Amino acid sequence: MHVAARDGRSSALLCDIAGAIRRLHNVTMPEVLEAFQAEVGYVGWGGPHLAKWLAYAEERGYSRLPILHGLRDFIAKLESVAGPMGPPKFCHFDLLADNLVLKENGGILLVDFEYTAPGQPLMDLAVLAMGCSLDATAEKNLLSAYLGVEATEADIKQFKAIRVLAALRETFWGVTAELSQSSALSLEEAKSYADMNFEKFKVLREEFESTNAGGSFCTVA
Repeated sequence: MHVAARDGRSSALLCDIAGAIRRLHNVTMPEVLEAFQAEVGYVGWGGPHLAKWLAYAEERGYSRLPILHGLRDFIAKLESVAGPMGPPKFCHFDLLADNLVLKENGGILLVDFEYTAPGQPLMDLAVLAMGCSLDATAEKNLLSAYLGVEATEADIKQFKAIRVLAALRETFWGVTAELSQSSALSLEEAKSYADMNFEKFKVLREEFESTNAGGSFCTVA
């Protein structure tokens, strides 16, 4: 699926996607996920999976990619910029384009809930924006459509921090698959996925560290 803004405005597709994600987050938390939240406790903006996969990479002494040194301090900085978290919502945590199905009637169907967990809803949008490599205009349009109001510069600054965490999350999914060799991916596929998202992480980290929000953004109609 190709996700893009058109003519400086939020596309109908971005609005449909934002609406589908917002409806998901309004679903009452299932009891099994409430129990999971009670078990794992605080998980931060990165969600429970990032925390788990990072700890696993540290335990295994992962070094193929130069990513672990000073990373926890950087994550703390990202979460500080992301700001206070609201109540956890029913989150998908794997909203890459392959898990969005465009229905014949134009609606959006979300599939593959393997990584569902209680979490902070903007991470779902950040995984999507990072995974689809949305440009600044499309990213702001997606965020504005989700919020239901024009995203402010403060909203965008917060979202860019979460987007870096999203790139980290996908990198460590690949790292975990690489180390465990127990996923559906081959070892080379796992390495390729980790490398691809690590490159995204480096670009997004540089952008985050060199600017507050950066760029000029369109006005959402």
